[in-house]
Amino acid sequence: MIDLEYCKAMASYNRWQNESLLANCSKLEEEELRRDRGLFFKSIFGTWNHLLFIDYVWMDRFFQRPLRFSDPKQSIFSNLGDLQEKRGLLDLEILSWSKYLDADWLSNDLRFQSVMYNKEMILPCWLAVTQFFNHQTHHRSQISTALFQAGVDYGVTDIPAIPEAYKEKENVNL
Repeated sequence: MIDLEYCKAMASYNRWQNESLLANCSKLEEEELRRDRGLFFKSIFGTWNHLLFIDYVWMDRFFQRPLRFSDPKQSIFSNLGDLQEKRGLLDLEILSWSKYLDADWLSNDLRFQSVMYNKEMILPCWLAVTQFFNHQTHHRSQISTALFQAGVDYGVTDIPAIPEAYKEKENVNL
């Protein structure tokens, strides 16, 4: 089972990687970000939209509140600036959530209606959180590959390379 430190570390890592990739996305014209690159969600923007959608859904589940978005095909942002703003606010929400988690919550089960599979599911909370962070990393790797293919060097993505500013800012021991 994962622990509270894992959640805080991954929330910080998530924020760092999203900020880094979005900064690198700004090196491309929006037309290039919307271009079908053969990704599962077609474009870089399509992949960001999927990531935002799923992260909103998981956070709403974790807080046991109504879903902010229920249609996975719904466009959540209109342009890169809007995406950066929404992603930044969501990443702050994830960071805050990670700091207030407790071990009891992680050891409980999470019951939810799956948007993707259209059925009720029950997962241990710790496994749902693992899926949450793993899913983010999976799709960010698709974005970083698409950036690389477009001639943009996205830099380092390894957890041990997280900048000191993120460690200090979020009080994470990596």
